[in-house]
Amino acid sequence: MKSKFLSILFCFVGFLSYAQNIELQGNVEDPEGIPLPGVSILVKNSSKGTATEFDGNFIFPDLNEGDILVFSYVGFVSQEITVANDNFLKVILQEDLETLDEVIIIGYGTQKVSKISGAVSRVDDETIQLIQPVRAEEALQGQAAGVNVIPGGSPGAKPTVLIRGIPSYTGTDPLVVIDGVTQTLDDLNALNSADIESMNVLKDAALTAIYGVSGGNGVIVIKTKSGRGKTKPTYNFDLYSGVQEVTNTISVLNASEYAAILNEASVNAGGDLIYPDISGLGEGTDWQNEVIETAPITSVNFSASGGGDATSYYLSAAYLSQDGVVGGGDKSYFDRANMTANFTT
Repeated sequence: MKSKFLSILFCFVGFLSYAQNIELQGNVEDPEGIPLPGVSILVKNSSKGTATEFDGNFIFPDLNEGDILVFSYVGFVSQEITVANDNFLKVILQEDLETLDEVIIIGYGTQKVSKISGAVSRVDDETIQLIQPVRAEEALQGQAAGVNVIPGGSPGAKPTVLIRGIPSYTGTDPLVVIDGVTQTLDDLNALNSADIESMNVLKDAALTAIYGVSGGNGVIVIKTKSGRGKTKPTYNFDLYSGVQEVTNTISVLNASEYAAILNEASVNAGGDLIYPDISGLGEGTDWQNEVIETAPITSVNFSASGGGDATSYYLSAAYLSQDGVVGGGDKSYFDRANMTANFTT
């Protein structure tokens, strides 16, 4: 009886071992039957993965039945497939038409992103509204590869914008083009970020050549919002208010500690004590706490858009108030009022 039980147990363990070690082979193609090389294949929620070869074939060993494979490829919609007890898998990835049809503004015209070979980054209005930047350039930080935005420090100050490092000894500011009109970074402090539909950063010589020498540091192309024809009037109101604080301050000595350091330095140099009684100095004044304050910030935006058969419109009005954390609002502040009117006939 005991030997019979052990035989059944060994068979069960052998079955589990066989079921949990699947070597899956397969092929990945596009809808037209063209093999896709370099498709990333990962087991969901793990670091185990492989990729397709030049002919679209792949071999994935040591899989378990029930594992979820994630197939991802640039320009195609990612697909998840559960591993079954099969030895071959054929996968057809569908094109991501929304991404490939995204329109990028370059030079004096537009082009689909799928047909651009140059280096370009795009930030859309949804991302800008999530960030709620005071200045438009701040929306590029962390959103556009190869673009560094260093804040100016004071409210509304022009930041330093570096596209692919420091490209020139004569200046680092990129060229700014707003709705086809050449501007500078200084002009962006008058632009309300809520009025921006998209920001395209042109980063290489192939895309910036149309602007000549002025585009040598890169080009930021901005398109503002406009109305759409044959649509009912749409109204939007946005209000936010908050406070700004300095979370990390410099650790400094108090008055007694600073006097002790001066006494020690004087004695080591062969001199007398500068402060014979440091106990009477107390804590002194922490000038950081005296200078740094909690600063409020408030933004109000109102817009209306729509259009008929021949004319479309976009109207907006906005007000922004930002106080500085150094000295408070009576020492440093930034107030901006905007009115925008875009008509197309």
